[in-house]
Amino acid sequence: MAFRNIYIENPAKLSIKKRQLIIQQEEMYTIPVDDILSVMIETKQCSITIPTISFLAENQVALFTCDDRHLPCSVLLPLGNHSRKLQTLHFQMNLLKRTKKRIWKKIIQQKIINQAQCLALNGKNQVATLLDLASRVEEGDQTFCESQAAQIYFLELFGEGFNRRHDHVQNAALNYGYSILRGVIARDICAYGLEPAFGVFHRNELNPFNLVDDLIEPFRPYVDLWVAKNVYLEDLLLTSKMKRELFSLLFTKVPIEEEYHSLANGLKKTTASFVSCCKNNSAALLKVPDLMVLRPHEYE
Repeated sequence: MAFRNIYIENPAKLSIKKRQLIIQQEEMYTIPVDDILSVMIETKQCSITIPTISFLAENQVALFTCDDRHLPCSVLLPLGNHSRKLQTLHFQMNLLKRTKKRIWKKIIQQKIINQAQCLALNGKNQVATLLDLASRVEEGDQTFCESQAAQIYFLELFGEGFNRRHDHVQNAALNYGYSILRGVIARDICAYGLEPAFGVFHRNELNPFNLVDDLIEPFRPYVDLWVAKNVYLEDLLLTSKMKRELFSLLFTKVPIEEEYHSLANGLKKTTASFVSCCKNNSAALLKVPDLMVLRPHEYE
């Protein structure tokens, strides 16, 4: 099982030799591709060969690149790796509307429960209010409990005046963390033969990743929890250290139905369970994460 997330912030040349990723910097590093879960290339001074890009895609490695602000702006998605893609697409496109609404209810309930847990882990108030909202989520969230919870949650977690649209370091950190999760889910969705544009709730015609924006929801509080404990408005800038640590969240321990996974594997577990939902037209098979104290996942 792949378990390494590689973060490249200094000039480098990347190539492949004998199933090893070669990273040529002042020193040369070799890493088995089978061990690599994702690669984040933050520096513009990095060159990578086409065979390397293809080999990483074939082995389902999520390869991120960053824009001029050093924020993730693209991810390499594997295409054609799934042996029964047409069959999986058939199941996905025939998912009943009622099942979609039940899946969305389960996603939003768990998201709000995790938000409540995030507040509790930060010693904040409004935990009971969010748990009450979670208990009142209906199929399809027709009473908009998600948006009600979000208004309470972010103000309580980051303080009065906080707004997700403001341009400051806490929002930059949240966006950076969400981008990483989004990229990994997009990779998993493609690897499982699903079409990322077909969501269960999100259906924006301009968004090719509606399903990604559905499945990410219960995982967002992991990023929120880290940012609340590590990033303050006084920091002014999102540093390289903060970015590395946000990227390292992929190693964080995540409980899903009494089993522990790394966050990266937890994302894959949820995506795999969504495939089961599609095949059986049942929301009951969806596996979603709980939120716990941030600590590294250790493989046995």
